[in-house]
Amino acid sequence: MQLATRIRSHLEQLRKNYAVIPHTPTQTLDEAATATHIDPRYLARAVLLRDDRGLLLVVLPANHLIDFHALRELLGCDCKPAPAEQVASVFSDCEPGSVPPLGEPYGVPVVIDKQFAGSRHVHFEAGYHHSLVRMQGDEFQTLHHASLHAVISSPLSVLESRDVRDFMLPGELNKHHPLTDLRPLDDIRKQIERVDRLPAMPEMAHRLLRLHNNPKATIDDLTQIIQADPSLTAQVIRYARSAFFGYRGKVETLAEAVTRVLGFDTVLNMALGLAASRTFHNPADGPLGLQAFWRHATYSAALAQALASAIGPRLHLKPGLAYLAGLLHNFGFLLAGHLFRAEFFLLNRVVAANPQIPVPLIERRVLGVEHTQIGTWLMSAWNMPEAVTLSCAEHHNEFYAGEQAEYVHLVLCVDRLLRAHGIGDGTDGAPPATLLNALGLDLDKARQVTERLLESTETLDAMARQLAAA
Repeated sequence: MQLATRIRSHLEQLRKNYAVIPHTPTQTLDEAATATHIDPRYLARAVLLRDDRGLLLVVLPANHLIDFHALRELLGCDCKPAPAEQVASVFSDCEPGSVPPLGEPYGVPVVIDKQFAGSRHVHFEAGYHHSLVRMQGDEFQTLHHASLHAVISSPLSVLESRDVRDFMLPGELNKHHPLTDLRPLDDIRKQIERVDRLPAMPEMAHRLLRLHNNPKATIDDLTQIIQADPSLTAQVIRYARSAFFGYRGKVETLAEAVTRVLGFDTVLNMALGLAASRTFHNPADGPLGLQAFWRHATYSAALAQALASAIGPRLHLKPGLAYLAGLLHNFGFLLAGHLFRAEFFLLNRVVAANPQIPVPLIERRVLGVEHTQIGTWLMSAWNMPEAVTLSCAEHHNEFYAGEQAEYVHLVLCVDRLLRAHGIGDGTDGAPPATLLNALGLDLDKARQVTERLLESTETLDAMARQLAAA
């Protein structure tokens, strides 16, 4: 099937001419434009918004961003992105994440950007991620005869800056910034203050956390919980089979992965981190999207575990807990995307357009708060181990000297080591010598462990892809 049922019926009823362009399945419109060699200016993107009066579908070019200030001026009210579950309910005949730019078949009013006026052709997803519909521009316009036409978007080029000062929030000297118009108008800090309930920890993660806090827990207790989730079981076994661990025998069962290769502590912490992540479904693409997030997280976890093992017993670092700290230290990005969809979409785009600017500076401009703080709120609310919570809070702070400092320092060093290989959002440059010394590592040793880990990219990339697609 190439078109959603309601879209097909609507076009047939109006006797509209169109062509269907099939392509390999993609996750985003950017990928679809690349796969079909279509200029994104002529690819329509649709976003379902809501305000006090109800729902509204906004249609704009794929290479533009909604101007929320312009929308407010046009409509006289503030709009917010509709929750994912509401989008799925309205567009129930469409694949998740594919929103057609036609509101009439779904009973939703539309505001369409004037950028499409005069376009020779317009393309759009009609409910599926493996095809685009191609129509004459004037035919597409007649589908919106009852829509409101206005300039309600800005091109992605407004996100680009070469000056770090643009992101440093210089008090009252610069009240208005181009980014201000491209996000919902409510101050993000006020929104955060109104968040009265953070997402609940998934039930399996809750069971594993109880096991984590039970000194009498056994391997049987652990395997019984994990085996209830075949996907999680497969991830643990795949990890145990990695060449990085050098185990020459076969690993066919979860019990063998625990007893012969990874150990109780590592498997427990690994399962806890992976199970905890299943609350969130953020955008897939971009430097902060799920694909990049999970690639960084899986590599960070594995490297933190490996370095903790290399350090040995002197600091009493637990490799399994180091794995969990590495896996979850950037969890704030997932929560930010969950709580503030429009702002996170913008943040993701701005970071992509300004790779030379440190991510925390951009976060303060777009969100008014950093992922470190957001992640810490969630880890505290979920009663995660203190080492994990503090690693979330302080992993950009090389001068941290408080509780669990060895785990914080370890995660910071991991970020720097992986950044040298183009992975993650860590600061450029080698890990600080003072932190390496405190951990009992030298730079050559740390780099050797990293290089050895990178020989297992196939396993780690497979895990990251599975987590991003979950």
